[in-house]
Amino acid sequence: MKPVCPMLDEKGLPQDFSKSFMYSIHQMYFLVQKHLEQSLLKSKSISFSQFMILVGFHCSGSLPVSQSLIAEHLYLTEATVSRHVSVLVSLGLLSRLDDKENRRKHIIKITAKGKKVFQEAEVIINTELNSIFSVIKEKDRESIMKNFSGVLSVLLAKK
Repeated sequence: MKPVCPMLDEKGLPQDFSKSFMYSIHQMYFLVQKHLEQSLLKSKSISFSQFMILVGFHCSGSLPVSQSLIAEHLYLTEATVSRHVSVLVSLGLLSRLDDKENRRKHIIKITAKGKKVFQEAEVIINTELNSIFSVIKEKDRESIMKNFSGVLSVLLAKK
C-alpha cells in the first residue's frame, strides 16, 4: 500500500522536505506502533502504551517512581499515565502507594510479575522491530541515527 501524502506535487515528488518528512515519520510511527500493539495484545495482553510505562521503570533501574516522573520521561500527560498505571496495577504488574509527604502523589513500583512481563514483551518488541527495520541497510543506519540525534538535540534545546 502506497502512503497517501497531501504534500506531493503532480509528479509525486515532495513539495517541501520538512513537511513531507514529518508526515512520513508520523505515518511510520503510527503504523509501527499499531503493529507492536497488536503483537503485545495478542501475546501479553498489554498495550504498547502500557509497555512504555514498564519501559519507564526499566530506565529508572526498577526503583519506585512517581507517576509524574514517568509522565515527564515519556512525554505523556499525568492523566494518561494514571489510566495506564491503573490497568497495570489491576493486572498485578505494578503496585501503587500513596506518598507519605503528599497524599495526592502516588509512588509506583514494578512487581516481580511486571518485570517478567516486561522482559518477555521486550523480546517481542525487539524481534518485531528488527523485522520491520531490516529493510534499512546496515551502512545507512549510522547516518540515520546521527541525523535523528541532531534533530532531537534541536527539539530538546527548544523545550
